[in-house]
Amino acid sequence: MPINAVDFVSPVELIATVTAFFDGEIDLDPASSHNANKLIHANRYFCPEHQGLRQIWKAKSVYLYPPRDILTGAEQPPDRNLWTKKKRFFKSAQRVWMEEMFRKYTLGEFEEGILFLTSTDVALLAAQKIGLDLPMCILKEHPKLRNDDKEFTKVNTNKIYGFLYYFPSPYKADRKILEFSALFSILGRVYI
Repeated sequence: MPINAVDFVSPVELIATVTAFFDGEIDLDPASSHNANKLIHANRYFCPEHQGLRQIWKAKSVYLYPPRDILTGAEQPPDRNLWTKKKRFFKSAQRVWMEEMFRKYTLGEFEEGILFLTSTDVALLAAQKIGLDLPMCILKEHPKLRNDDKEFTKVNTNKIYGFLYYFPSPYKADRKILEFSALFSILGRVYI
C-alpha cells in the first residue's frame, strides 16, 4: 500500500471480540497504522513504512486485516520456491497477506492468529488454492468498516462481506477451536 493511502479499519465489534478471544490483548497487528492502532490496541504493530510482509511476526497472537489494494511483484515477499520460476504478477494485497500469514504460521512465527478478509475471491477461492483448511466464520452482517483517518469516518459497506479465519494455537487446539466457535458464532456462521 502506498504510505500515504487511506485504507479501512476493522469494525469495532470485531476488534472487541478478537481481543476477548485472545485473553484481553492482541500481541501483533502486522498491517496497521498509528491511527488504526488507537482502536486495535495491539501491543506491537507494523505501519506501511515498516513493510510488515517482510518482518518476522514473532508473537503469541496475531490479528490481521490486510489492505485492500493491488501489489506489484516487487512489493510482494520473495518467492521461496527454489526450483520453480514463476512470473511475478499483480496480486490482491489481501491474497498476498493471507499467503504470507499462512506461511509464517506453518513456520511457527506466531502461536495463534485471526485473519479478517473482505475480499470474497480471496477468502473462498484463493484460500482453497493454497489449502487454507482452518476454522472460519462468515459474518452475518456487512462489516461496519471505517476509514483510517482522524475521524474514523464510516464506509458504505453494503457490498462487502466479512470472513474470519482462525489459525489455532497448537496448545490445547481442540479447546481453542471450540472457544472460537462459541464466541464468533455471535457474529456469524462458524465452520470448523
